[in-house]
Amino acid sequence: MTHGEYRRDSRADSCKNKNMVRYSKDISDSEKRTALGRLLADAHLDGSDRLQAFLTYIVEEELAGRGDQIRSKTIAQDVYDRDTSEGTDPENIVRVDARRLRQFLELHYEGIGKDDPVRMCIDSGGYRPRFENVSEIGAVSISTNAQRFGLPIGAFTIGAVVGALVAVGLAQDGQETASAEVGGLSATDANAYLQRAAIYEKSPAALQAFNLAQQARTMIFPIFDRQRQLLVLSVFEGVIEIDPEYFGGYAGAAQALASLAVITPPSDAKTEYADAAMKLASQAVSLAPDQAWSQSAKSWAFFANRDYDAALQLSRRASKLDPNDGAVLDFLGAVAMFSGEFEEAIETADRLSLLDSSNQRFANRNISGATYFHLGDYQTTVERFEEAKQIGDPLSAPSLAYVTAALSAMGQDRAAKAKLAELERAWPEAPIDAMLKSIHKDVENAEAVLRELRKQGWVSPER
Repeated sequence: MTHGEYRRDSRADSCKNKNMVRYSKDISDSEKRTALGRLLADAHLDGSDRLQAFLTYIVEEELAGRGDQIRSKTIAQDVYDRDTSEGTDPENIVRVDARRLRQFLELHYEGIGKDDPVRMCIDSGGYRPRFENVSEIGAVSISTNAQRFGLPIGAFTIGAVVGALVAVGLAQDGQETASAEVGGLSATDANAYLQRAAIYEKSPAALQAFNLAQQARTMIFPIFDRQRQLLVLSVFEGVIEIDPEYFGGYAGAAQALASLAVITPPSDAKTEYADAAMKLASQAVSLAPDQAWSQSAKSWAFFANRDYDAALQLSRRASKLDPNDGAVLDFLGAVAMFSGEFEEAIETADRLSLLDSSNQRFANRNISGATYFHLGDYQTTVERFEEAKQIGDPLSAPSLAYVTAALSAMGQDRAAKAKLAELERAWPEAPIDAMLKSIHKDVENAEAVLRELRKQGWVSPER
């Protein structure tokens, strides 16, 4: 079990330990309202009016004594003002947003809300809020889990972790001062420092290969950009030359080759790309089977070969190996979305968005926007792609195609035609239909976008 998985388990336990909490009946309405207020004040919900309304509604219903009557249908009607006559399934959006709220609650209580005296939970399978007093449980659950893994309780403080790693891994080479250098860093930065120090001990060339691979990894998206994929492939080929024993070179090259296979029309070249991607991904897994990146690369290779089930299985495994690796989450989100697993795609794409709006993950907002289109939430589609543009995420021809289609589906023809004109100016020869049909498991999902484009006068450049 990785450190990330341990942390997730301990958080889940803190919401479920029946012996150490006071449940809703023992907590006053005032305490519940205060707990809600803390959640609504969390900056991670800034701009998320719908999630704020969702939270407020279920708490008010609970306080009014109607908590057992909360259903997805009532939320769709009372909060979103939607019904099934709109031609879509509004309850599907409610289920997606409920997942996002559960993610938000998890992240809130892991971060700024870790000391909140009353915690709110939304159990899976329902929407009724549950309140717990968890002021005592944090230390107990950490102690219990630490003993379970045979670790001293003190090892779960940043200083002790860094100190122990430095003492064991670096002091033998006379680098005792590293402890002082690392001590002032965050856990993430400290781990990165120690990782690079360990790689440098192998050889300076190994560290060069590692750094190159990490930089190139952020350039893979958008996958529809052929020149980008060729450039990234050349970098990863250089990484393999520098350090043939480093799995990252093979994993990154496999993902670039698989992306090339995905966007290449049916041909011998497409088959060759897909075969080469699978071989390199298998090499990455052989070198580092326990690394999330290796498993993610093989997942994408399976995807390039249109084996959607295998791609989903391995991509989910990769996300469990490292649930906070943004690149791994991007690929899982893409695989889930193009496989038609829309709720999973939204959950994956939005996970880190709740934590950080910085431009560190190039695909998650695009994946989220495209997925909301297929859920019939066209306004959110437009909003997600607008966020991506403002933050500086790279856009591709399919990105603008989805925005055009969403505007068209909402009846905003003037805005849709303007966006279509923008698409045709930027990518006049882009075969949008071939791109979408080749990547979606269900061709009808591609057709849903293409029908809206045709309504606005779009004609495929492929005659």
